[in-house]
Amino acid sequence: MTELKDAQKHEESPILWIGVDVSKDSFTAAASFPALEDVVYPADSGTFENNRGGAKRLYRWIGELEDRFKSPAGVAMEATGTYSTRLYGNLKKIRSELHVSICNPTSVSYYMLSRSMNKTDKADAAFIAWYAAHIRPGRYTELSKDQEKLRCLSRDRDFLVDNRTEFQNRMEAAQDSSSRQRMKNVITTINAQIDKIDTEIKDYLLKEASMECRDEIDLMQTVPGVGMLSAAIIYGELGSLAGYTRKQLSALSGICPTTRQSGTSLHKGGLSKRGSKWLRRILFLDSTQNIQRSPAMAAFHQRMLEKPDSSKMSAKVACMRKLLLILRGIVVSGKAYDKNHVSVRPDQQSKNLEKSEKTA
Repeated sequence: MTELKDAQKHEESPILWIGVDVSKDSFTAAASFPALEDVVYPADSGTFENNRGGAKRLYRWIGELEDRFKSPAGVAMEATGTYSTRLYGNLKKIRSELHVSICNPTSVSYYMLSRSMNKTDKADAAFIAWYAAHIRPGRYTELSKDQEKLRCLSRDRDFLVDNRTEFQNRMEAAQDSSSRQRMKNVITTINAQIDKIDTEIKDYLLKEASMECRDEIDLMQTVPGVGMLSAAIIYGELGSLAGYTRKQLSALSGICPTTRQSGTSLHKGGLSKRGSKWLRRILFLDSTQNIQRSPAMAAFHQRMLEKPDSSKMSAKVACMRKLLLILRGIVVSGKAYDKNHVSVRPDQQSKNLEKSEKTA
């Protein structure tokens, strides 16, 4: 009876999931159906080299599984930077229509902890396969050429800025003059590299970037406090802002508020902190400039400060979110920032109309 139920579940299952645990030089694979609590491993050790040859071996194994279980396959892996995107690229070159998902590592790690405390490459691959079979993650969307280039340059720049701050602190704390000179020499080198990256970003936007990318970055720079570098970082982290709804943008930026409730205990106002930390950093800096230069944002900031249970940080976060939505608005409209523009949602317009009619 159990075998019959399992067979029925197999027939109902639309996809066979391959979980892949990726590292620098190799990856481990395991397969699972949504209805199965056990997994299927390759005949050998289940470990493949993380290169084109390893991807071909994985593809052959996937083909064997599809023939055996009569079901299309999907591949899921955790986001591990260049290691996962390298495997993604190799698989797509072999079979472009293959469903490949690169999943949020935080979500996968919580799923793993809920199932077992043991951690091995084979166990991780199995848990990723189970996670994918239950969650059904969507296909990974490749970055555009513009987004990939700007993200690479801006993140390299951010890394250098952080290191410069570290060396500056060490130089100020150093008691020995020769040590201070060494720190100073390193800082000079870092500054030269930062200037070189800034030039590369400018040259790329002028000579190689697509017209869509240039237009969006030009529009974003019309907002007070947002410069070319800030706009390039935002585009590198998110791509075209026109492709997002307001809610999607808030969620992806990690600046949407969270609520934690248990019994009579209720905590509100914390940040989800999901998405790009580089995006939140630049929005924090740009919103500070925007508050100083834009009377409308300054007034909004003051209103947030005057709210009950408000704080300086919660008011600042509200301004960060508002700035991001303003940037989306001008990109979608295709019009430069207008300091006199008043934005009223359609539902709010009807409420205002009803209120005016009752007053009359």
